[in-house]
Order: sequence, then C-alpha cells, then structure tokens
Amino acid sequence: MFEHPADRDLFASPIIVGGCFRSGTSLVRRLLNAHSRIYCGPEVKFFRDFYGDYFHDPLKHLRFASSARAMLGDDDLLELQGRAFIAMHEHAAAQAGKVRWADKNPENVLYLAQWQRLLDDDWRFVLVVRNPLDTLASMTEAGFPLTIPPSLDERIALFLRYTEAGLSFADANPDRAYVLVYERLVSAPEASLRRLMTWLGEAYEPAQLCYNAFPHQPGLEDPKVAKSTRIFSSGIGRWRDVFGQAEAEQILARARPLWERLARHRDVADLSTIALDG
Repeated sequence: MFEHPADRDLFASPIIVGGCFRSGTSLVRRLLNAHSRIYCGPEVKFFRDFYGDYFHDPLKHLRFASSARAMLGDDDLLELQGRAFIAMHEHAAAQAGKVRWADKNPENVLYLAQWQRLLDDDWRFVLVVRNPLDTLASMTEAGFPLTIPPSLDERIALFLRYTEAGLSFADANPDRAYVLVYERLVSAPEASLRRLMTWLGEAYEPAQLCYNAFPHQPGLEDPKVAKSTRIFSSGIGRWRDVFGQAEAEQILARARPLWERLARHRDVADLSTIALDG
C-alpha cells in the first residue's frame, strides 16, 4: 500500500470524482480545479489502460501493462504503477501551487476497490448523478466510440452499471462519499457548491462559479465545458428532443428501480413525476 503522511487529515485527503459518462463530471472537475487549494487535472486513464478496459484494442498485447504482466502479477504491478500515479498527482498539485489533489474520471466508479487499495481510507469520493433520461440523451452527441456503445439498450446497461457501482460504495461508506445531483447543481449552483465544499472541509470560494476564468490544462473531458462561461440549467429535460415516448418508457422501466433506491437516501427527483407526454 502506498505510504502517506501520518498526520494528513481526512479533510485534506485526495478527492476521487466519478459517475456515468455525460452526468456532469467534467463540470465538477473545473469547479474543483478553480479552488485555490485543489488541483483537479484532466482525465488520466490509468485504471482503464491498466486493465485494457476498451471495447476493442488490436494493440492490447503491445501495451505496457499487458507486457509488464509477463514479469509481475496484477497486485504487484498495481502497487508499483499506483505509487507512480499517486506521485504524479502530488507533483502536479505542487506545480500548480495547490495543497490537495483530485482525480476525475467517470469510470472511477468501477475502480473504487483499487483506489481503496492505493489510498486506504485516506480519500473522499464524489459521485455525480444525473437523471437517466437526460444522461442517455446527452450520450447521443458524445461520439466516443471506444467509450459509449452504439445501441440504446447497451447505453442503458452502461448507465445502470456505473450508477450502481458508485451508489453501492456510497451506501457502504457514507462518511467518505457524497452524492452530487447534477440537476441540483445547475439549478442552484452556489448552494450546491457550498454544500459540497463544506463536506470536503474546504471554504467555498465565489470565484469557483467563474471556473473558466482560471487556466485548466487541456486533456480528456467533455469539450463543451471549456466553452461555457457559467453554469446553465438548459440541459434539464433535453431528453424530450431526443427520445420518443417508447424509448423514454424503455429507459424508465429499466432505470426506475435504481433511481428510486437513490431517491430514498439522496436529494434526487422522483422519476414518477416525469410526464412522458409533456
């Protein structure tokens, strides 16, 4: 396990951000990175590359992690590469003049056990969730063929897999997990961000809402977030421009049980209030 300073307080711990693709994780990344104490860089696909978690990779056998497995097993390799990955975050934060780092990747929800192994209990998890109808509608414009599957049925399964993984960890670790609802964030940005920052043990800084007034390193993230000047709520209900009633009913039929489980414990809108003919 990676060694950490014994006197590090939980409220200065690394922040791990995850959620389904198109749920708002890129926005959260920039809000955190705009804080004077927190460095949150663009996505680094450490775990995805480590496990070769892609739909199809004809060069998989040539990748570093695949080749290195001929020398070491997964556990030893993760220990060694994980040390370097954590050190990279720490050095990047120091270069940016920040004292705390965060890692944002949608697929972090799939690798929470690995984060636990690398960081022990010394980290905090932020799960970003968004209404499944709008999440899946947003996927139609993404164009990420190695990440988002082509069919609606497969995309629903992806949403369920990611949301279930994050929620299961949050339910099992309520002291170290925070569920941030996209709709609440974009409808009441300041209040939502204040609550999140308080939970993280940080002071809310009004300048965070002007997140693109700060320099952000280019890299993997939703490209639209770099063009915005403030938080918009216009994406709420966008699914009506994308899905017909039959598709919407298909999504709700499969997503409602998980969403209702989430709504019983979190500040989440009840899907039963959505009028499909509206």
